[in-house]
Amino acid sequence: MLKKLKENVKESIITVGPIVLIVLLLSLVVPMKSSFLISFLISSILLIIGCSLFTFGADLSMVVIGNKLGKDLVRSKKVWLILVASFIIGTVVTIAEPDILVLSEQATSIPSLALILTISLGVGLCMLLASSRSLFGCDLNKILIISFIIIFILMLFVPSDFIPIAFDSGGVTTGTISIPFIITLGIGLVSSRVDKKAKEDSFGLVALASTGPILMVLLLGLFHNSENIMVFDNSIYKNFSFSNYLTQIGDCLESVLLAILPILVIFLVYYAITKNVTKREFHKIILGILVTIIGLTMFLVATNVGFLNMGYYIGEYFASTNLKYLLIPLVMILSFFIAIAEPAVIILIEQIDAFTGGSIPKKVLQIALAVGVSIAAGLSIYRVFTGTHFVYYAAVGYGIAILLTCFIPKVFTAIAFDAGGATGGSLTTGFLLPISIGACYAVGGNVFTDAFGLASMVSLIPIITIELVGLIYQLKLNFISRVEMLDDSIIDYNWEVNNG
Repeated sequence: MLKKLKENVKESIITVGPIVLIVLLLSLVVPMKSSFLISFLISSILLIIGCSLFTFGADLSMVVIGNKLGKDLVRSKKVWLILVASFIIGTVVTIAEPDILVLSEQATSIPSLALILTISLGVGLCMLLASSRSLFGCDLNKILIISFIIIFILMLFVPSDFIPIAFDSGGVTTGTISIPFIITLGIGLVSSRVDKKAKEDSFGLVALASTGPILMVLLLGLFHNSENIMVFDNSIYKNFSFSNYLTQIGDCLESVLLAILPILVIFLVYYAITKNVTKREFHKIILGILVTIIGLTMFLVATNVGFLNMGYYIGEYFASTNLKYLLIPLVMILSFFIAIAEPAVIILIEQIDAFTGGSIPKKVLQIALAVGVSIAAGLSIYRVFTGTHFVYYAAVGYGIAILLTCFIPKVFTAIAFDAGGATGGSLTTGFLLPISIGACYAVGGNVFTDAFGLASMVSLIPIITIELVGLIYQLKLNFISRVEMLDDSIIDYNWEVNNG
């Protein structure tokens, strides 16, 4: 276990380290209060420890629970039970996602609990749909096309302030907790099938889980009073007092306990019914849940006190000077390093590597994703400065993504949309989004229409870059196939007969 914890610490340092280094370099040229910088450095240490403990605890508890539930559901062969359990698991696991907790705090005009529950129900409903697809082999392309047609129709009737937040909700839904659960469930469900498409259909659950929250938050927007203008409250970024740490510990611990409690209840009910857990496993899982609670609390405290403030300050500072366009390459560099070490991305790439037998190098996929995230973050900051509405980016981006599905193997559609769901990690909502918000506030833009949408863009562009990798993969296969046919055609199998 110690070895695994050391690996988690190393991964966290690799993720957070480049950001700390860049901020320290910026502090040499950007005026910062010493107390502000010290607060950020303390938060960086807390974030590394928190991420390490959280990931370690999730491996001990969440992944094990997901594995056991997935396998036992498949063994039961009861379709109704699988579908009901998928809905419950999708809903409950999403409530505990740290990215959603961070996003809900920043969407200040929407009640935090209402947003979290709406997003979670969206994931639950789409997990039910995704499980049906895994069991019966429904066409993912058709499901995605129908889903986005409904989404774009709903956008016509929803206040414009809600649209970027709705898409961001889909971007941050699937993270460190939900990805292992969803992937494990998908593999377990298709294991009951023996057809040729079964292995391909193990992908796509993350993709569908990301569309549900967009639909549900748009529906929430339908009930929003259009006369009630959404006002952004930036006071959450302005208080740099060290006493915030003490205040945040209590608030964050309460949020984490409320998020983890449903998962614990599901496990205890499962244990009481099946007894399919040894005493040693039971103690490990309980220990893992406790470690997860501690790690997630530390993570949220570090994000809320240090990273949100620093991100907002950097965005606000650059946008209020003549150097504001330098913020675009800066954010692109930051986002590249964030994506390259995102744990959820690493988990997904491992699964893709196993499926393709290593025919697509891991580094190619990782760099394609990171480049996609980098481009998306740069476009998001450019959008802040130009005031172009998010709807145009979403329409063009998803239009290209859907069009590309016609030219690539179907499995790559699932892989690409899964990858998009995995890229919107904790530091996207906890650091990059505040930069966008700070910049937008400084230039006098509408935070809800101009700044929000970054997490969605970070999910959208990688879908396109992975689809392009899939297109290259398909062209490569076609070329190899043609060469083999050509080689066969020049062989004269009757040579011996003719020259006997």
